[in-house]
Amino acid sequence: LFVFLAALILPEILLDEWKSIVFAVPAFLVALICSSPTSCLRLIAAIVPLHFIFNLTRALRSRGIELVPANVAYHALKIFVLFCTAQTIQMNYLHILPEALSNVLVSIVPRYMTVPYDSLGVHGVQGWASEPSSAGLTSISFALVAIHQKPELRWRVMAWFACLLMLNKSIYATILAVLLLVACLQSLRRKVLATLALIPAGVLVAAYMVYSGRVAMLRESVLIDGLNSVSNHELARFVQILSPLQQLPHIYQPVILFGSWVMEPLGLLALVAGYGSIFGVLWLLYILKRNFPLNQVRMRPFWLIALFVLLFIASADLICSIVALAVFLVPSGDRLRNEPLIADNSANLQAITEVS
Repeated sequence: LFVFLAALILPEILLDEWKSIVFAVPAFLVALICSSPTSCLRLIAAIVPLHFIFNLTRALRSRGIELVPANVAYHALKIFVLFCTAQTIQMNYLHILPEALSNVLVSIVPRYMTVPYDSLGVHGVQGWASEPSSAGLTSISFALVAIHQKPELRWRVMAWFACLLMLNKSIYATILAVLLLVACLQSLRRKVLATLALIPAGVLVAAYMVYSGRVAMLRESVLIDGLNSVSNHELARFVQILSPLQQLPHIYQPVILFGSWVMEPLGLLALVAGYGSIFGVLWLLYILKRNFPLNQVRMRPFWLIALFVLLFIASADLICSIVALAVFLVPSGDRLRNEPLIADNSANLQAITEVS
């Protein structure tokens, strides 16, 4: 909602790079005509914020301003982990969070839980996200932006994310922690040392996989229900990622599991390919090529994580994932074509930056 309000305040930012909008319109029409108005709205909710945030990042960097102020992402990650710690103590040992705060989170955060997910503690806490997996996606966005702003803090960021993994216990957080660890090791200057460090890192990851109750639950689910996504609730997310791609070039017809669970596309690629068909894929290829000149991108292992998260496993309208990708990939030297017009709106640009 705030992104759409910002787009209304700065229409010149939204309308910059008009070819992206032209490529998106056929995808909107295909979704509206061949699927449903809800599908078209899902596309709009994903494409418009992505287009606007990329343009805003480019405009701000042309003026020497960053979309995310320095240290904000790093402090946000620490606050999120500390809140997860307090939430763990609250649910398992002692009530320390104010009841008023819990009531506010219940009212504004979808599916917010004030009690443990299970009595055995297999599932972790969710922070202020809607569920544990969303907490992992939110935290990896904070971590990636923090590393981009201050690469020398990458191991501290890795330590904070490892603490989150211990509290969150989700499969998403586990996968993202492994990817972040590999990226941190690959950033070492001595490649031989980085290769050797993969051995103890692999041992630590294997030990966690063996003793993690959440991973054990997933393993038991596969042994009992198999790999059939129709009968295995744990693997249902793969349906959301792969089914829209399998139905190309046809419009995706959402699969319904367990009688009532509608499998909407998960990830930006599945969404634009599922509801926008070929036109959605063409729009995605264009905006990636337009905004991301690879010869100007630094810290490639980390931006690959940001790209993977947004394309495949995050909800396409998860703003923090879009911001993380924009911070990494939008080149700092690029300038908007309508720079004189934007210069007249410097106060609005500064206000939008402070809000973001």
